[in-house]
Amino acid sequence: MITNDQFFLQGNNDKAVLLIHGITSGAAQLVPMARFLNDYGYNVYAVNLAGHGTYPQDLLHTTAEDFIAKAEYDYQTLKKNFDTIYVGGLSTGGLLSLYLANKFPETAGFMSVSSPLDLVKGTFITATYPDDVVYFHRDMAGKVGLFKQYHIHYEDIAIKAFKELYRLMDVINADGFMKAITAPGIIIQAKDDAVAYPGSAQIIYDSISSKVKELYTPDTGEHNIILTEGRHEAFRRCAMFLKSLE
Repeated sequence: MITNDQFFLQGNNDKAVLLIHGITSGAAQLVPMARFLNDYGYNVYAVNLAGHGTYPQDLLHTTAEDFIAKAEYDYQTLKKNFDTIYVGGLSTGGLLSLYLANKFPETAGFMSVSSPLDLVKGTFITATYPDDVVYFHRDMAGKVGLFKQYHIHYEDIAIKAFKELYRLMDVINADGFMKAITAPGIIIQAKDDAVAYPGSAQIIYDSISSKVKELYTPDTGEHNIILTEGRHEAFRRCAMFLKSLE
């Protein structure tokens, strides 16, 4: 059984990729993408967001600052062994890849997938909950295909975590933040993304100062494009983008 343990896939080159999953999920969500990039020779370190991969109660005490601090720690961990570091992630993990590209200008490149600068109304993340409700129940039952195998998450999700995602978006949306990013980057988001505002990818692409950048916005693929049929082309483009930087 696949679990939400962090994992490292050893490659055959001297370059490493840090991958970060989306909020409420875990490192297992990254397995298909990690394996694909590893097949191209990259060392891949797939990590958990702060407060994830442990116990549901941990999210009650996890802040946006914790998300950031954990991402910085994971980046620095890779930096001890590799000179060339690429960063990437899905949704919240994609926002953190943007943060790391800003924080560490030496970042060799980034992959931002379904990263929200705003959220679509009508999802469990944007819903309004009574003040006395602490957790949202999200059943694991009914998942099929890769979602059943890899989309492993807490069934009871601390609602407070959603507010912390908004706070992280505020960091990325701050004046001048994205403009300060100069690392090469590929930005991916499907037009049928029903979680992140679908226009986010274009805004990110237009806002960053990277001289080398690529935008891929397929008609279909959904928010969790790394587990849908849209993953094949998304992964291929990510691998080809990284290879073009060598």
